[in-house]
Amino acid sequence: MPSLSVIVPCYNEEGSIGPFLRELAGQAGYFSRFEVIVVDDASRDGSPSIIRSLAAELPLRVVTHPRNLGLGAAVRTGFNAATLEWVTYLPGDGQVPAGEVGKFLPYMAAYDLIITRRGARLGYTGYRRLASAVYTAWVSAAFGLRVRDFNWVQTWRRSLWLRQPSVSDSVFFCAEFLIRCRAAQPRMVEIEIGYLPRRAGRAKNGSPRAALKAGWHITRLFVQETQAGRFHFLHPVAPDRPEPLREHVA
Repeated sequence: MPSLSVIVPCYNEEGSIGPFLRELAGQAGYFSRFEVIVVDDASRDGSPSIIRSLAAELPLRVVTHPRNLGLGAAVRTGFNAATLEWVTYLPGDGQVPAGEVGKFLPYMAAYDLIITRRGARLGYTGYRRLASAVYTAWVSAAFGLRVRDFNWVQTWRRSLWLRQPSVSDSVFFCAEFLIRCRAAQPRMVEIEIGYLPRRAGRAKNGSPRAALKAGWHITRLFVQETQAGRFHFLHPVAPDRPEPLREHVA
């Protein structure tokens, strides 16, 4: 069986982080080795005390940012701390059920990169739906990546991350990694995983400010890649999309 490092970025998620981490720790038996790395991105609510108390009873590693750096930076911190063959991240808000990590297993032998997509986006406002559609179309056209959902969970061989990590601290970090690792020609697959409405708290990355920051990072990387002679939009690639497997039972 493969080994998996799961990064859990957390910023002000006191209403969901405790139950989610308990559920996640219960997935260890599906992998040869399994580690959970919680990155507290300078939470200002009760999240830090919840995480500390759970770390005393669950096999968690905890990394704390002294100030809030954003989702991309939190995930990058976790990936840099990871030690196992595969790395992924699940948000601390519990919108990805912890048991969904079992869906990666059937693809880990044949692929290097597992991209996931959401089905119905329960709880999304009209603005967030529009922003997501524009973002996906823009990144897909600019970089020749025929991916349906750039901003959801991705699972990578750690060797890919070590070779060409993402540097963005915005929501663009997942798409940026896909673009930067294209030269390695990773074997990619896209699957659907579960998505739940928030149990508590509020979304941190759907604001107009976050969208503008991601837009700047998209533009900057596009300029860098074209100046380097990498015209990705002329050579589009798409992941494999196999038929859905039977639901994993945690």
